[in-house]
Amino acid sequence: MNKVKKNIKPIARHSTQVEKVTNIEKTPTKSKLNKGTIFFIILLIVLAGLLFRKLSQKNALSNIKNNIIPNAVKKVINNPATKFEIGKITDTSGVYEFELILKSGGDQKYNSYITKDGKILFVSGIKVDTLGKTAPAAQTQTKKLTCNDLTKVDNTKLTAYVVADCPFGLQMQRVIKKTIDEQPALSNNIDVKYIGAIENGKITSMHGDKEAQENLQQICIREEQKENYWEYVGCYMKEGKSEECLSSTGINTTQLKGCVDDKTRGLAFAQKDFDLANKYQIGSSPTLLLNDKQVVSEFDFGGRIPNAMKELVCCSSKEKGSYCSKDLSKTEVATAYSITGESTNQGINNAANCN
Repeated sequence: MNKVKKNIKPIARHSTQVEKVTNIEKTPTKSKLNKGTIFFIILLIVLAGLLFRKLSQKNALSNIKNNIIPNAVKKVINNPATKFEIGKITDTSGVYEFELILKSGGDQKYNSYITKDGKILFVSGIKVDTLGKTAPAAQTQTKKLTCNDLTKVDNTKLTAYVVADCPFGLQMQRVIKKTIDEQPALSNNIDVKYIGAIENGKITSMHGDKEAQENLQQICIREEQKENYWEYVGCYMKEGKSEECLSSTGINTTQLKGCVDDKTRGLAFAQKDFDLANKYQIGSSPTLLLNDKQVVSEFDFGGRIPNAMKELVCCSSKEKGSYCSKDLSKTEVATAYSITGESTNQGINNAANCN
C-alpha cells in the first residue's frame, strides 16, 4: 500500500521580538533651551560677578584698614607710645575717608583720608563743597614767604593757635616750649591762643568736651598764673594727665577753679582768643598768626622746629635781638603725647594739622 505524502506547510512562528520600524522620523537628540532658562543662567553669572566684586572690595578695605592705614599713621605720628584705632572707613571722592581715634588721654577722633594706593595720607582735609565763596585766610596763601615778605614792626608777636589735645597742636606747643627754653628772650614774642567757641554759656572744641575743658584750664593758667604756664603744659604734653600736672607744677588749684567757674574770667579770656581766630578764619590746629595780621606757615621757614620760630620773629622785627644771628635747634619734635618729646622721624617736616 503506497503511502501518500502530504504537503504540509510549515506553520509560521510568531516572533516575540518587536520588529524595527524603519520609516519613522527620528526623535531629536538635543533639547532646545527656552528663553527663560537662558535668562536665568545670565542672571546667575551677573550675580556671581557682583558677589565676587563685593568680596574683592571687602578684602581691599580690610587690607587698607588693618594694614596700610595703621602703618601710614604710625609714620605720621612717629611716637610708639601713642595708641590709636581706625574706625569707620568709606570710599569717597576717589579716596578712602576713615576715622582716626587717638586713645591717649581720652578718645580723640579725626576724619582723615588716604589715597587708594596707600601712598599719600591726609590726617585732615577740607571739604570744599561746604566752604563759602571766600576761602579761609589760612588756606588762601600759596606763595612761599621769605624774610622780605614779612612786615617789620617794633614789637613782633607770633601767636600759635591750637587746641589742647590735637597731636599737631601738641607738637607746636612742644616746639615753642623748646624755643623758649633755648632762647628765653623769645618768650616776649611768642604766644599761644586757642581755637573754639562758646555756646549757651559753655566752652566747646573740635574734639569734644574733654578738650574744651582743657583749653579753658590752660587759658586760665596762661592769664592768671602765667609763670607756671609752660611748666604745666610741658607736663601735660607727656601723657595728658592734667590732675597730676596741676599738683606737680604748683598750680594754685583754688584760683584755677575760680577762673574756670567764673564766666567773667575764664570764658571771657577764651572769647578773646576765639574772636581773633574767627576774624582771620583760623580753624586748623596749629596755625601761626604774625602780629595779629598775617597768617604764616612755619614750613616756609624750616618747619616745626625752634629755628623756624626764631626766624619768623627776627624777620618781622625792626630791631633784631642778638639771638637772631644764632641758630636754634633744627631737630623735629614728637607729635601727640610723648614722654621724651623726641621725634622718631628726623628730617621729615610734617605739615599735618587738626580741623
